[in-house]
Amino acid sequence: MTCLEVKLVFLMVLMVSLNEYGFSASLSEFAEIVDDEFEIPHLNAQVGTSNKHNFKRVTETGKTDFAENDDDLKKGLTKKGLDEVKEHNDKSTDLQNIRKQLASSVHISFSAKLGTSIEDINPWNTVVFNKAITNNGNCYNTATGIFTAPIAGTYYFSSTILTKRKSTLEMSLRVNEKDAMLIYACATTLIYNSATNNIIVKLNKDDKVKMIKYGPWGERPFYIHHSWSTFTGFLL
Repeated sequence: MTCLEVKLVFLMVLMVSLNEYGFSASLSEFAEIVDDEFEIPHLNAQVGTSNKHNFKRVTETGKTDFAENDDDLKKGLTKKGLDEVKEHNDKSTDLQNIRKQLASSVHISFSAKLGTSIEDINPWNTVVFNKAITNNGNCYNTATGIFTAPIAGTYYFSSTILTKRKSTLEMSLRVNEKDAMLIYACATTLIYNSATNNIIVKLNKDDKVKMIKYGPWGERPFYIHHSWSTFTGFLL
């Protein structure tokens, strides 16, 4: 037998003997003696050390994971922040463009009349109201009688035509090449008579609007008086 085995047998015999004489030793106490004699590390110490090691590993891993998650979070917040800034800038740009359009559209309006009366206008010809009363935005051309829409939007137009005795004529407000509004002025039995009509239309940028003599219908001469005949329009 080895020395350690002899010690173990001795301790067991001693424990039994002590119990016979009324001395009691707990199993845990006996285990401690055996551990001390045979230099066996305590299980609790092992577990404690293991727990400390695991705790340290978990803590360090947690720190690493947290750091990684924190970096990801920062990156995510940074990207989100940049996206929000970009969206804000885009909206600001759009708003600025709208404001520019609104600022320029505030003064889109005109009203014009004839400098001299038209004694007899030919069918389908444009009535050139060559004397501008107002022309805010310079969108009405007094040389051609054509209004050109500077921006898309909803516009209001009105025209009054005064004719004299024995004259009856039909007029049209034409948008591009389509007739949008008609006027019928008749003075067959009167010295003078006038007719007025108005319309609200949606226009695209660069659409053309003018007043024309609508076809050959009526009674010649197709007379249009200068002071009482007007053409007006503005952006709503």
